[in-house]
Amino acid sequence: MLRSLVLLAVVCYAAADEGQGLRALAEPRLSASGIRLARLEKTIKHLKQEIEDAAKIDPQGFIDEINARLDAVEKPPCGGSKKDLRCGRDSTECVSTLLLCDGKEDCHNGWDEDEHVCSPGPIKAGNVFSGTATWTSCRLRKDHPVSLQIVAVKKAKFFGARLGVRARITADYVEDDHDAVSYEVKGYYVYGKKVLVLVPLESGSRRMGAVCRWNHGDDERAECHLVQQGSLHECADFFISHHDD
Repeated sequence: MLRSLVLLAVVCYAAADEGQGLRALAEPRLSASGIRLARLEKTIKHLKQEIEDAAKIDPQGFIDEINARLDAVEKPPCGGSKKDLRCGRDSTECVSTLLLCDGKEDCHNGWDEDEHVCSPGPIKAGNVFSGTATWTSCRLRKDHPVSLQIVAVKKAKFFGARLGVRARITADYVEDDHDAVSYEVKGYYVYGKKVLVLVPLESGSRRMGAVCRWNHGDDERAECHLVQQGSLHECADFFISHHDD
């Protein structure tokens, strides 16, 4: 009987000792697995963020901008006339901007009356664009903020090739002691070319006209110049982007 109790005690001790050994062996493995899982979780979060960031990229917008830049550097295929445009990017046929959006198809493919071509695009009443002007001639000024607000838009009944525009230009000449100058301008928007030409309603040394080209493949950004009223001589360059109120 005594021998049996001693043997049972030895077996129990051995089993307890073996359990401690197994636990000691298992705990480092569990710890290592926990570290790996934490690393995997961090990697997954990082990949998820990259996927979300990639979803924000507009591939069509990127393609449109590349095409717009290529169009700007290519030689004009329409005899060099500034008033002529190709009937679409893939066409060799040309049409005058004076014939765009007049209700009659002058291009065989109908490009000159296409809804996208004849859209007012960025020229919508209430739109505000802003940027910083850098003077290159006329008068050397320090770089200063400038904004362009579209006030009113009107399409002529008998001349659909141009869109009448009234706007307001605000320029903050930082070296002047008085407040920023703000004045009204009027002009026209050229369909197809996406060019806006504006001149001041009143003359004055601090009132300049503006010429803007939306040549980045979208309606949000434009390259502009402050110009002299009569000659449209370029005095300052400024890049503007759409400003959301």
